[in-house]
Amino acid sequence: MKARSVFLKLLRSGLWNQPITDFEGFPLSANQWQDVFHIALNHTVEGLLYQGMITLPDHLLPPRSLVLSWTVRIEQIEQRNAWMDQQVNNQIDFFTNHGLHPYLLKGQGVARFYEKPGVRLPGDIDWFFQNKEEYKFARKLLIAEGVTIKSVPGFSSYAIWNNTEVELHRRMIDIHNPFKKNFIHKLYQSEAKFTQSIQHHNHAWPLPSSLLMHVSVSVHILKHLLAYGIGLRQLCDAARVCYTHKEDLNPNKLENVYEKFGVLKFIHVLHGVLVEYLGLPENKVPFPRVQYPFVDIMMQDIWSAGNFGFSADSHEAQGGNRNVINTRLWKNLFRYLPFARMEALSFPVVQFYSRFNN
Repeated sequence: MKARSVFLKLLRSGLWNQPITDFEGFPLSANQWQDVFHIALNHTVEGLLYQGMITLPDHLLPPRSLVLSWTVRIEQIEQRNAWMDQQVNNQIDFFTNHGLHPYLLKGQGVARFYEKPGVRLPGDIDWFFQNKEEYKFARKLLIAEGVTIKSVPGFSSYAIWNNTEVELHRRMIDIHNPFKKNFIHKLYQSEAKFTQSIQHHNHAWPLPSSLLMHVSVSVHILKHLLAYGIGLRQLCDAARVCYTHKEDLNPNKLENVYEKFGVLKFIHVLHGVLVEYLGLPENKVPFPRVQYPFVDIMMQDIWSAGNFGFSADSHEAQGGNRNVINTRLWKNLFRYLPFARMEALSFPVVQFYSRFNN
């Protein structure tokens, strides 16, 4: 598919902030450019593709009308990011004033690992609380502010706080194997002294250690592949985490953590996708990868499912609805069983249990 090939070139250009030099596949027709733009929207990476698109020679650019629409979209994303950054600062102030110091997960924190954070489409703001008591206290504080809190599977809570989607989490790492609870607790303790901090407008954003950042982002991808699917924005996040933190990671410890969790084979496949499709330099992979042909199958899953199941290409997509069909979910569980056995077996049980114990 010509549009998909050009899409990946534009994506890699924006992701690594490098101009396109290989023009095979160009020029595109107006309809093909619409296909590329449509894929970008479905995978919420239109900002990265825009950065690649503007490096093209004038005669290879999309039709003027699409360029104008795309530019307006980027301006909206940048404005939304500025708004979200301010909300992070406001929420840090709120929690700090009440004696809480949660970690900022994913989203706006990971965006800081991009060359141009403002073009990464923002999602929600995720906070991790280090114990159940702080998590419950945070819920009570928001309820007292008139914010409606909704419990969601995975021991988390969802809220719309000052027109911003916010999630509160009791778990930083989406490992569902119940036998790994003690190991995760010890991992948090051992990594506490490596906590990161990003300065933004006189505010310190507390982030997990480089190792915990890598694990939380990577395992989050696995969780969604086991369920509804995941988009390329989250894969780009994983690539930027690898690229940015390569020198900070202890490769032996990181590999051992994934082995303990029983997901090391999956991580090798994920790294394969990042290298072979997204252009992550091989020397930025945190430890030597084992090559699996399943890389292409996983990428096909990502193409088909799109952003958290809002499909870009799948024939199952109807009217933008999430492809939540039981046959597909169970198919995903069995498909990834050889690469993350206990996670595939534990995922549906824990998701069901957490609905009633949050």
